[in-house]
Amino acid sequence: MSQKITRRDFLKASVMAATAALIQACAKATPAPTKPAVVEPTKPAAAVATATPKPVTEYKEAPQLAELVKAGKLPPVKDRLPEDVLVVKPVEEVGQYGGTWHRVGISAGEAWILEARLSYSNLVRWNMVGSEIIPHLAKAWEISPDGKSFTFKLRKGMKWSDGQPYNADDWMFWYNDIFLNKDLSPTLSPWLVVGGEPVKLEKVDDYTIRWNFAKTYGLFMTYMASAYGYGMANACAHYMKQFHAKYADAAKLDAMVKERKFTHWRELFVDRDNYTLNVDRPVIFPWIPAVVRPANPQIFDRNPYYWKVDTAGNQLPYLDKVSFDIVENIELANMKMIAGEVDMQLRHVLFKNFPLFQQNKEKGNYRIIQWKRGYITDSVIAPNVMHKDPEMNQILGDKKFRWALSMGINRDEIIQSVFLGMAEPNQVSPLSTSAFYWQEQAKNLIKYDPDGANKILDEMGLSKKDADGYRLKPSGKRLTITYEHAGVFGSWQDIGELLSRQWKKLGIELIVKLEARELMYQRKEANDHDMGVWTGSAEFNPLIDPRWFLPFSLESIFATPAGLWYDTVGKQGTEPTGDLRKVQQLYDQIKDTVDAEQQKKLFRQILELDKENLWCIGVCTAPPELVITKNNFRNVTDKGVSDWHLLTPAATMPEQYFFKK
Repeated sequence: MSQKITRRDFLKASVMAATAALIQACAKATPAPTKPAVVEPTKPAAAVATATPKPVTEYKEAPQLAELVKAGKLPPVKDRLPEDVLVVKPVEEVGQYGGTWHRVGISAGEAWILEARLSYSNLVRWNMVGSEIIPHLAKAWEISPDGKSFTFKLRKGMKWSDGQPYNADDWMFWYNDIFLNKDLSPTLSPWLVVGGEPVKLEKVDDYTIRWNFAKTYGLFMTYMASAYGYGMANACAHYMKQFHAKYADAAKLDAMVKERKFTHWRELFVDRDNYTLNVDRPVIFPWIPAVVRPANPQIFDRNPYYWKVDTAGNQLPYLDKVSFDIVENIELANMKMIAGEVDMQLRHVLFKNFPLFQQNKEKGNYRIIQWKRGYITDSVIAPNVMHKDPEMNQILGDKKFRWALSMGINRDEIIQSVFLGMAEPNQVSPLSTSAFYWQEQAKNLIKYDPDGANKILDEMGLSKKDADGYRLKPSGKRLTITYEHAGVFGSWQDIGELLSRQWKKLGIELIVKLEARELMYQRKEANDHDMGVWTGSAEFNPLIDPRWFLPFSLESIFATPAGLWYDTVGKQGTEPTGDLRKVQQLYDQIKDTVDAEQQKKLFRQILELDKENLWCIGVCTAPPELVITKNNFRNVTDKGVSDWHLLTPAATMPEQYFFKK
C-alpha cells in the first residue's frame, strides 16, 4: 500500500555515514582465456576463476518451461542451450524460479533499457567493477601483435528467442546490410572508422568473426566491452531480412511499407527492428517483450532460449517476468520506491531522498544498498563555449569567465544541502582511483572566492551593472544564462537554484529551466542552449567516453558543434580550433597506440589543457548510488559499481536475481 510522504518527513529523517572511496577500476584489454570462465560478479577480477567449470551433467529449467516441453511446445532444455554455455556463479546462492520484478519508469521509451541496462548484450563485457574485460557472447578472443585484427569465437549452438541459430551470419548481416548500408547508416559510427577507413568484418567460420582495421587500434577492446558494443550484437538476420530491400520481394516490401503508412523501406525496417514496438522480433536477452509501447505497465517474459545457466545447471533467468510501471515524473517514481512498490531499482533514485528511504525502509520492506559510482560526479556544469550567439560566445567562450563561475560556487553549501555531506569538492576529473587521475587538475579552482571571481569579471570588461545589480553584456543587455536540465537523474533543480543564488553575488543572472529530456536533447543538438548539466561518464577509465574532456560527441554539451564534427568524422558540425581541436588530436593519438603508459602520458596532456580552459565545471564528487531492493529480492551484490559504460545494473547479472521464498 502506498504511504503519503511529506516534506516534513524528509526534514526529520537522519543521514547515514559516507561510504568508502571508489575502488580501482583501470581497465586493461588482454586476450581472453581459451576456455569460458565461471563469472563471479562478487569478487575482484583477479579472483575470477579462469579454469573451465566442472561440466554440468544435467540441465534444469523453470517449471513453466518444463510444462511447455511436456506439451510439445518447446524442445528439451538441453537442446535450447548452446554447447558453449556460459556458467554464472550466483552472488549469494543458487536461486529459485518465479516472480515478477517490479520496476518503475518515467517514459514509455524506457523499454529500451531491457537491451542495455538489463542484458549487456556485448561480445565481451567489463567485470562488475570495470577493472577487466571478460567473455560474454564471445567465449574467447585473440588480438594480433600489431593491434589491427581482433578475432572472436562465438558460443556454438546459441539461439535466438525463437529458437533459430545465433552465429556469424547475424554479425555479417549487421556489417554488410546495416552498418554499410547507406539507407540505414548514412554516417558510420566513428569508433569503427580508423585511419579514415571503416572496419572490415570477416566470417572465418560459422562461429568465428574477425575485425580488421587499417591501423593499430589501441582502444577497440575497451570500446567493445562498453556501451558502444551492445546494439550490433542483436542484429537478427533470419527475421529482419524480410524487411530489407536487398532480400525481400520488392512488391511485398512495398505493400508492407504502404500498409504501415511509411514512405521508405528504411522506416519499415527500423520500426520492425525495434523490439519495444514489435514483440515478434527475436532477441538474445534474458527476457523478451510481451507488450509494445506505450503499454503501461510494460511487461517482459522469460526467454526460453537464454544461453546462461547457474553453477547447478539451472537455466537462467530465475525471474518469470519484468514489469515497468510508467509514471509521470521522477518524484512520483521515488514515491513508489519509498512506499515499497518497487522490487529493485537504481535508475531514477534521487539521492536527496536518502533520508526518506531510510525512514521508510521497514514499512516498505526494503533495504538500501550503496553502490560505488564509476563516474566522478552526477552534476557536470557545461557552459556552451561554442554558443551560436556571437556575444554569448565571446563571454562563455572566454576561459576567464569560466574560472570566475567556478570560483563563485560555494561547493560546501551544495554538498551539505543536496548531498547530505556525502561528497567532496572536485572538478570533472578521472576518479582518484584511476590510473589517469591528476590531483592538480581535479582540485583546480574549487575554493570559494567570490571576491576573486568578481575581480576577474570586472577585468573582462563586464563591470557595468543594471539597477538590480546584474552585470551587463557589451550590448547593454543583462548577462543572463539559462541553466537547462531534464531532471532525470541528479538533483539538478536543487543545484541550479543554489547556483542561481550564489552567482547572483557575481552579478550573473542564472535562470533554472526544467524541460523534457527530448526537448533538452533537441536544443543541445541545435546548439540553442546556454548551459547544460548531466552526469559524468566512465571516469573509472576516461578513455572509454571522454565527453567532458574533449568535444567527443553530441553528449559533449559544452561544445556540441565540435562534438558532432568529431563524431561524424568531419561530415557534420563545426571543426573546432585551438585547444579544443588539440585535445581531439591527442585523443586520436591515444587510439593509435596499444602502449598503456603512452596512453597515460597523452591523456595527461589532455588534462593539462582541461585545467587551463576549464571547459566543464565540477561541483563535487558523486555520492553513493542508492539501490532500493526488497528484502526478499536476492543475489543483488553490495559491491556494484554504477556507470553507463558498465551498463549498470547489467554488469551485476540481473539474470541471477531471484525472490527468496
